[in-house]
Amino acid sequence: MRRHFYYELIRGRSLRVIVVALISWLFAADVRADEATPSALHRVTFADDRSVTRTVDCRILLTAQDGGLLLEGRDGKLWTVSPKQLEKSESSDETFQPLPADQLGQQLQQELIEFGIKSPSEIIQTKHYVICSTAGRKYGEWVGGLFERLHDAFHLFWKEDDLNLHEPEFLLTAFVLKDQTEFVQLATQHDGADAAVSKGYFSIETNRIVMFDLSATQNSAPAKSFEEIRQKMRKSPFNVATVIHEATHQIAFNSGMHTRFADNPVWLTEGMAMFFEVPDLESHSGWKTVGKMNQTRLVRFRELLKQQREPTSLHSLIQSDSRLKDAAVAEAAYAESWALTYYLIKNRKVDYITYLKTLQGKSRLKADTPEERLGDFSKAFGANLDDLGRDFKRWPAWRSK
Repeated sequence: MRRHFYYELIRGRSLRVIVVALISWLFAADVRADEATPSALHRVTFADDRSVTRTVDCRILLTAQDGGLLLEGRDGKLWTVSPKQLEKSESSDETFQPLPADQLGQQLQQELIEFGIKSPSEIIQTKHYVICSTAGRKYGEWVGGLFERLHDAFHLFWKEDDLNLHEPEFLLTAFVLKDQTEFVQLATQHDGADAAVSKGYFSIETNRIVMFDLSATQNSAPAKSFEEIRQKMRKSPFNVATVIHEATHQIAFNSGMHTRFADNPVWLTEGMAMFFEVPDLESHSGWKTVGKMNQTRLVRFRELLKQQREPTSLHSLIQSDSRLKDAAVAEAAYAESWALTYYLIKNRKVDYITYLKTLQGKSRLKADTPEERLGDFSKAFGANLDDLGRDFKRWPAWRSK
């Protein structure tokens, strides 16, 4: 087995760097993986990547021919265990069940302690979320309300499109830290130094959002009311977009739209998150409409169009994640990913749904070749990508005010 870790760095116009940690574990070509019965509860003891011995109540999602395992804990966290790390695996007659809210909240608080966060924490529970907050109850509740409105808006938008989306199996979790110092401390230990340069991220491995109080500054006290939080956040809409962006990732990966540790094209997952990162904080619900123009991404995409005398091929964006991983061109590639997503949903939605359904069928821990990625896209949208690229780049909506 071999592991491949990569981080997507997006440099925003406000000097923000978003880090989305997409952790995938790819089996070598000659290693066969077998799917396990996901309903059985197992207790597995192994040494983690920090050489800490852990015993996890879990289900086994995949077993490699060499004995390696892909585990899913009762908290929704995924673990990859190589044969050298594995110490013991015991099956039981019990059925796998996600942790209930009270136990999950206790686990999140214990994780904060393990990562050296000493501030008192509170647990905020909503219908779909368990939030562990050191930023105070009011801010944690505001974040929870925002998450719930996004969850409902996301499902409502796709309700009629036969995508077979479902309620999350696990309660969705988030750490909300009181300031950037705590965030850096947790993010560095939780997901690595690269994650700490962001303002928030979703970890595919742990299924958690990690963020901090974006309404607080060094010279101001934490907000004491929802209205005060809204007033502060209205002044920093890009900060709100960060929260929504990462929450969209979490919902998409827990509703059946994407599969964690499958080879999801980054232009697609990021384009989806950017499509939804436009909440209307003047609206009581948070969204008057879903999918309105993302002005920040549109400005950058227009700049990209001006730089290109002739419409360029979409091949490089679709067949590989390389442009989105290259810091020198990532900002433009992300803007193009949003624009392509927006264009396809507005003009080719039936075909876009067909494409999403193809990706929903992807297996975990299997990397597609560039040819396979192009083939999946072409089956949905047609073989002539040059024509599609020209229509996409010349769409009059890009130039209208």
